[in-house]
Amino acid sequence: MKRARPRWGTWSLALAIGVALGLVALFLIPVVAGTATPQAVEPPPAPPVVSPASPTALPPLDPEAPQPETGVLGTRLDGILSSVEPDSTVSASVIDIATGNEVYSRSGAQAGIPASSLKILTAIAATDVLGEDHRFTTKVLLKDPQTLVLVGGGDVLLGSGKDSTAVSGRAGLETLAAEAAKEIHKARADGRLGPEMSLELDDSLFTGPGLNPAWDESLVTTNNIAVVAPLALYGARADAGPKAPRVKDPAMSAATSFAKSLRTALGNGSDAPRLSADIARGQAGDGATELASVSSATLGEQIRFMLEVSDNYVAETLGRLTTVAQGNPGDYLHGAQAVQQKTADLGIRSESLELVDTSGLADGNRVSPQTLADALKFAATSNHAALRDLSYQLPVAGATGTLGARLNAADTRGIVRAKTGSLVDVSSLTGITVTRDGRALAFSFMVHSHHGELAPHKDTLDAAATYLTGCGCR
Repeated sequence: MKRARPRWGTWSLALAIGVALGLVALFLIPVVAGTATPQAVEPPPAPPVVSPASPTALPPLDPEAPQPETGVLGTRLDGILSSVEPDSTVSASVIDIATGNEVYSRSGAQAGIPASSLKILTAIAATDVLGEDHRFTTKVLLKDPQTLVLVGGGDVLLGSGKDSTAVSGRAGLETLAAEAAKEIHKARADGRLGPEMSLELDDSLFTGPGLNPAWDESLVTTNNIAVVAPLALYGARADAGPKAPRVKDPAMSAATSFAKSLRTALGNGSDAPRLSADIARGQAGDGATELASVSSATLGEQIRFMLEVSDNYVAETLGRLTTVAQGNPGDYLHGAQAVQQKTADLGIRSESLELVDTSGLADGNRVSPQTLADALKFAATSNHAALRDLSYQLPVAGATGTLGARLNAADTRGIVRAKTGSLVDVSSLTGITVTRDGRALAFSFMVHSHHGELAPHKDTLDAAATYLTGCGCR
C-alpha cells in the first residue's frame, strides 16, 4: 500500500523561505565552462548554514517572488509543446518548489517512458537508504593456506592502477595488490601460506541474471550496458576512456587485472609466492581473514558522476545495492522494487509509478512527469542535507555532463540544472530552474514519438525549459 502524501503544517512557510535561501547557494555556483562573462550582482546575505557564494549573472532567489500565473504559463507552454507532430505524445509537469503547487500540467499525472530521467528516483532512493558518505569496499581475503579471494562490495568504478582522485578509478587495484602482497609475504613467513596460491572471485553480492530481460539486445551491443556485477573497472569499460567499450564479464575482467598487479607486487624471487593463472568463482566463507581493502568514492560523488554522464551501469548497480542494504536479494527485480517503494514511502507522488529497472533503459518503465518534478521538489525541500544535494549533482546547462552542449544561451546557461533522457522514440528533460522573477521551479517534460528517432524533439523540450527560465508569467 502506498503511503499518502504528508500534510504540510504551519511550518510550511518557514520551510519555503528556508528552501529559497538554501537554493541561493545552488544557483549562485559559478559556471566555469564556456566564455560568457558574469555580470556583477550583489549576493544576498547567506544564512549561517550556507557558505557565501561568488556573484554571477544569476538573479538572487526571492522567497516573496510572485508565483507564476497558471493561465499565462499554460498558454505559452502549450504553444511550445504542441509544435511536435500530431502522432507524438507530449506530457509535462511544473511545480513551484516553495509551495509545492503544480503550476502547469499537460497530462502531468499520466505515466510515460522516462528514459534516463528515471535516474533521479534511483539517486534519491540510494541516498536515503545508504547515505551520501557511504563507500563501497573491495577486499582480498585469505580463505585457506592456498586460496585468496577477491570480494566485490559494490564498487564498479574501480581503477586498474593506483588510487586516483577521480570518481571513476578512485580505488585502484594496483594499490589493493600492493597492500595484499605485503600481508601475503608476512603470512608466508609465519607459515600461514604455502608457496602456491590460487585466486577466487566472489561476486555473489548480486544474484539473478546480470542482464535485465526487459532490455533490448541492442543496448548491450551499443555499449549502453553490460552484465551487472558488484565489482568492475571503470563502470564495466575496457579502460578509463568515457566511451571505451563495455566488457562481457566485468567482474572477471577486474579479477584478471588484480591478479596481474598482484603477481608484479609479489615479485619473482625464488622464495616469492606464486599465483596460479586460473581464476575461479567462489565464496570466501565465514572463516576467511582479510588481507587488504580499498574504498570507493563516496555515494554522493558516484551519484554526481552517474547523473552528469548518465551512466547506466552505475545506476543499475545502485538499485541492487539499495535493496541489498534493506536485506533483500541483490537482483534487478528487487532493485527496481526498492526504488519504486522508497519513492512512495518518501511521500513523492507515485500513483502511476511502475519500474522494471533503475537506469531507465527499459521501455517498460512507467513514470509520470508529475512524479519526477515532485521528486525534485521533495529533494530540494528535504530536511536531510544529503537529499538537498541532489540539485547540485544534476548536469548544468551549457557547462557539464549531458547538458554541456545544450541550453547554452545566455538566458539559460548555468541556470537550468536537469537530467536528460534519450531512447529511441523517447526524450525527456527533468530539472530545476529559476524564473526571471527569482522563483525556483521543478519541471519534467517527456515526448514519445513513433518514427524510430533517438531522443526526438529535444529542441522542443529545451525551448520549454528556456521559456520557464525567462518567465515572468504574470
